[in-house]
Amino acid sequence: MNLVHRLIVLAVTVTSTACAAPLRFSPLFSPGMVLQRDAAIVVTGMGPENGSVTVSLGKFSQPAKVGADGVWRVEFAGQPAGGPYVMEVSDGTLTATIDDLLMGDVWVCSGQSNMQMGLDEAAGGDAMLAKAAADPRLRLLTVSKSGADKPETDPGAKWSHATPHSLKKFSAVAASFALHLRDDPKLRDVPLGIIDSSFGGTSIEAWTPVGTLPPIQESQISGSMFGIQPGHLYNRMIAPLTATPVKGALWYQGEANGGQPAVYSQLLANLATQWRAQWKQPEMPFLIVQLPAFSGTMGGLDFSWVREAQAKAAEASRHNLLAVSYDTTNGFDLHPVEKEEIGRRLSLLARKEVYGSDIVATGPQVKEVRAEGGRVVVTFEEPVKSSDGNALLGFAIAGEDGDYHYADATVSGSRVTLTSGDVAAPKTVRFGWGGMPQTNVVNAAGLPPVPFRTDKLAPDAPGFQPLPQIYRLSGAGYQIQTGELGHVTSLIVGGKQFLSAEPGGGTSIPGGFGPRGLPLVKMTGPNRVECRDNEAALEIACKDETMEWTLTNKGSGEFSYQIALSDKVTVTGSAPAVELVRDQVKLRVEGIDRIEPGKLVAKVGGKSKLKLRWTVVAK
Repeated sequence: MNLVHRLIVLAVTVTSTACAAPLRFSPLFSPGMVLQRDAAIVVTGMGPENGSVTVSLGKFSQPAKVGADGVWRVEFAGQPAGGPYVMEVSDGTLTATIDDLLMGDVWVCSGQSNMQMGLDEAAGGDAMLAKAAADPRLRLLTVSKSGADKPETDPGAKWSHATPHSLKKFSAVAASFALHLRDDPKLRDVPLGIIDSSFGGTSIEAWTPVGTLPPIQESQISGSMFGIQPGHLYNRMIAPLTATPVKGALWYQGEANGGQPAVYSQLLANLATQWRAQWKQPEMPFLIVQLPAFSGTMGGLDFSWVREAQAKAAEASRHNLLAVSYDTTNGFDLHPVEKEEIGRRLSLLARKEVYGSDIVATGPQVKEVRAEGGRVVVTFEEPVKSSDGNALLGFAIAGEDGDYHYADATVSGSRVTLTSGDVAAPKTVRFGWGGMPQTNVVNAAGLPPVPFRTDKLAPDAPGFQPLPQIYRLSGAGYQIQTGELGHVTSLIVGGKQFLSAEPGGGTSIPGGFGPRGLPLVKMTGPNRVECRDNEAALEIACKDETMEWTLTNKGSGEFSYQIALSDKVTVTGSAPAVELVRDQVKLRVEGIDRIEPGKLVAKVGGKSKLKLRWTVVAK
């Protein structure tokens, strides 16, 4: 029988026909596993009650007493990378054997669905699979997905070699991480044990040991799918792994906690602390994947607020490390397939901060932000540049009012000077903010900065996000959507549609050959979108309960802006301020010129601007 590929957990040799109690290793130990090099090796198992056993690992052996509970335990001194080794336990009558053991580095990779996504779903997955399957010193453990109300010792899975079969559903981020560790010359021959302990749709609370959550309100606790309770995934999917040392942990999670960013930084920093305590490794590296771009929201908030919480958690300990990922995908998918670059960036962090390699592992760090009259100067700790050769993108500035506009950026080495014709006296700056940051700032290694802001404003819900053909905003008080022609096609308040859904409904600018389109659409700030042609423009700026629509006419002639209303909407009042009522929902509009049957009309004179203010009165 080929011992390297056999699937049985133990090879038990019976040397006597006499009755004896079971003799075995604990379920965590199986053929093909990797034990953490240079760390104490704790081995446990079962044997005859109150008896004695001898455990051997390679040329070393240790005697052990079996307790009244039938459990034995031995500890070997740490060993350098190498193998394979054979480990045996004998009570003089029975012998249990585990072979094909390697000494190397063990990494635990955990989180929710984006950590769980397998190589078979990832972009470039086939190439990664083939490369990993050719690595005889790469071993895998995929922990069974379930919860438990008490800590368990059996991971519910056995170690395996990296093969096309075992890799197909294995975490693509974890596999990429392992493959890119091999880029480091000193790690090319070190055995790697990669543990995939992930479960889609789960919150961080489920992965935290029972009784160790930080003091947060119950209303701020996020739930997991499948009714999994806080602590129950830790009990079933992490606790069994803490019996042996590891090199470190990778964490890719946060989507399920997206609606509670104010407490997520505490939860995440606490998770790292609690895992270190359970492993008894106070300096265990904990590598965090900052959430990538995503066009949607969780709990009404975009992912920029969770990213900020993750960055704060990374700052809580020098052993917490942050991998930036907002630039790795287009943002239209909650489960982006571009996983290899995330694994590569995690490997850069590990190579530099854990293994001590002299490489660049992070993007440019902010050294200083200073407001100087009509500009803001951001100084990084190293030179920055544009990734695409165009002007720098991603910076927004605001004055005392906190109303952000994207800034023009001029770069000189490590200094970036920000100005905006719409912000006369800027005070604060945001970079890489919003669900789908539009940025191109990198260092010489091509790595981007961590998103940041200098204001202290509370998280707000409004935030336009580009979709393939439309822009849609979900605020706390309303939902608004633009169409392909750059006009507003939907305005929902309190669950009620206020605009006409009939052909020609929504907003429009009548023209001689049909409605005038505003096809050039772009985001002009984190909560702003602009639709324009060469003369006319509509810019929508949003807050939770209000909107301001600015109509600009650069032409010499007047145009009218028409807002077609749902036939279920009643208009009260008179221009320039009216109230729109549907059932019990009320919306105030200021700035219109007149009311016509089924519509509101605003006139914009040549070379002028007009502002329409919308306020949710009752929802």
